[in-house]
Amino acid sequence: MVVGLLFSAGGGCVYYNTFYNARKSFNEAEKSRNKSKGKGRGNVGSYRKAIEKSLKVIEDYPNSKYYDDALYILMVSYYYTEEFSRSERRAREILAVYAESEYARKATLYLAKAKLMQKDLDDAIAVFQEIFDGDYDAQFKSEAAMTLGVFHFDNKEYRKAEPYFLALRDSLGNAEERRLAQTYLADGYFAGYRFQDALGAYLQLLGMDPDKDDKYHALFQAANSSYRLQRIDDGQDYLMTLMDQDVYFDSVSALKLKMGEGYEFDEELAQAEAYYQDIISQSEKPKVKARAFWRLALIYQYDYDDLVQAKIYYDSTTKLSRGSDIGKDALHRSSSIGLLDAYSRAIEIDSTSTQDIIDRAAYTQYQLAELYWLELNKPDSAMIAMRVVADSFPTAFDSPKALIALSEMVREHEEDSSKADSILRQVLTLYPISDYLPEALERLGLAGSSADTGYAGVYFSRAEHFVVDEFNLDSARANYQVVVDRFPDSKHFLQSRFALIWLTEMYDSPGDSSVIRAYNELSDSFPSSEWANEARRRTQYVAKKRPSDDDQEADSVMLAEGDDGDNLQAAGDTSVYVDPEVAALSRDGKLLAELRSDPIRIDEPFIYPEEAYRGGWEGWLIFQVLLDPFGEVSEYELKIKSPNEQINFLAEETFASMAWDPTRIQLELQDQWLYYRFLVQKPDILK
Repeated sequence: MVVGLLFSAGGGCVYYNTFYNARKSFNEAEKSRNKSKGKGRGNVGSYRKAIEKSLKVIEDYPNSKYYDDALYILMVSYYYTEEFSRSERRAREILAVYAESEYARKATLYLAKAKLMQKDLDDAIAVFQEIFDGDYDAQFKSEAAMTLGVFHFDNKEYRKAEPYFLALRDSLGNAEERRLAQTYLADGYFAGYRFQDALGAYLQLLGMDPDKDDKYHALFQAANSSYRLQRIDDGQDYLMTLMDQDVYFDSVSALKLKMGEGYEFDEELAQAEAYYQDIISQSEKPKVKARAFWRLALIYQYDYDDLVQAKIYYDSTTKLSRGSDIGKDALHRSSSIGLLDAYSRAIEIDSTSTQDIIDRAAYTQYQLAELYWLELNKPDSAMIAMRVVADSFPTAFDSPKALIALSEMVREHEEDSSKADSILRQVLTLYPISDYLPEALERLGLAGSSADTGYAGVYFSRAEHFVVDEFNLDSARANYQVVVDRFPDSKHFLQSRFALIWLTEMYDSPGDSSVIRAYNELSDSFPSSEWANEARRRTQYVAKKRPSDDDQEADSVMLAEGDDGDNLQAAGDTSVYVDPEVAALSRDGKLLAELRSDPIRIDEPFIYPEEAYRGGWEGWLIFQVLLDPFGEVSEYELKIKSPNEQINFLAEETFASMAWDPTRIQLELQDQWLYYRFLVQKPDILK
């Protein structure tokens, strides 16, 4: 009997202590959330501890008198740990089993809130309406209004949020809730570009006994609103009010920064610069100094047209705040200015220059024009540079492209459609077989007209039509052959040449090695093209090391007649040159399988290095990799590298930080070396 009593008492002690610890963690979390004034979830870790302890009460002691209390803790804690479906389930349980308890009304409220967060809007709003219309006190109604208002605010639906915040401010809320609702109202007006309403709302907030932080926010945003309304002096006065109070001493640099921006709006650039320089020399906050450098850089680039000094300021911004939005913007702008020097030093050409040199010179000049237009906001310089492409390099591949770009610049900057169309018609006259002709025709409204013919794209499209739609292979071959014979500079040339070989292979194979030789010849003639890669893939072709340019027999490895392509036989010399890519895909003489799935995590994203901008290299790197059982990189080797060491270094950092889902990798390939293709692409400013 004594033993039984002791056991019972001990069990009760256990479940009481368990609930006590749950309640303690819950109270800590609620206290933290209340301090955030409705703009945070509180101490999520404490909520999770409360969940853990409350579940023990629910599962181990279902007859406990604390069961409904534990349900309540679970309902609220699940909500603030964003497990909304579980919060809803516990709310329904309270309403079903404890409809008369003190928690029933709160359960109705959390049921609505959980539905709202699960985007079950109709049901959620219906429950909130029930709370508004029912016999609920102001506390419940105000929380319903706040939840709906914040929901719409967070979804940038500021006008939908407005009536809920107005109801809180004018009737439902207590003093703290009224201030919070007024802050949301003002911020919503500002975000919705209703700056006059925002200014009035921020000033009204100042009359609602705000604390130190709310007062700062109201005055700072009142200054911002005044700036947007072109009432610069009023904005400066609001900022000076803050600067004159010792309590905001730690924010003086940020306030000076905003003062400088006000002087910029007022076109008093010397005053603005003085404020920014003062911040740079006095402030110890890197982010504030970085923004001061950034503002100075913008002034020197766009107002003073001093790109050298602007680049210095942009570089200082990046050093202080590389990962921020302004740091990234500064890096981009600095790189653009740096490219100006590279593009300005155009390749000199003369009567002995090859077409390749002419094309490269024209492309460099074209990039210079784009840089002026897109990055440096110099439209006049851009149009002059683009005209140089068309006039100085008339035989260049990009010359018609330059005329099309120039016409759009004239249309946009000079607003002269007649002149723009005249430039476009030059493309039709001077470059009737250019790949850029369709674009000019489209802009002139002549697509599909009698003028829309005679260029490579027309014959290529016909060939594709005959293959796909009519299965007329003779007509398809005839049109592909026109492209090959008449348009060697077209972007369709290589694909047409490949297509002719492919048609023979698929539908008219001669039964000898001529198709293989044709693919190999294409691969050797254009080794870096995508169609050469496809040709090599189809033949498993490996070129022999060439002893001399005249030795054509040693120039390739061919399949013997009757060979199915799985085994290669070298003709003559057995010292076979192994293509670097083939070597990269092999390890210890064994061809590796490819890791094809996308990584599920990249801790260090690849950022194209500024040091590589001048070369502008892009392409595929090849890694060999051994993954651990969790899909993390265990060992790796970079087998195919770029010519730029900084690209290689950053790519390796990124690759080492990747992780894959091991369940998406075939079982037989796990715990084996694989190869992975890593694509490096130039940033948009280099394209």
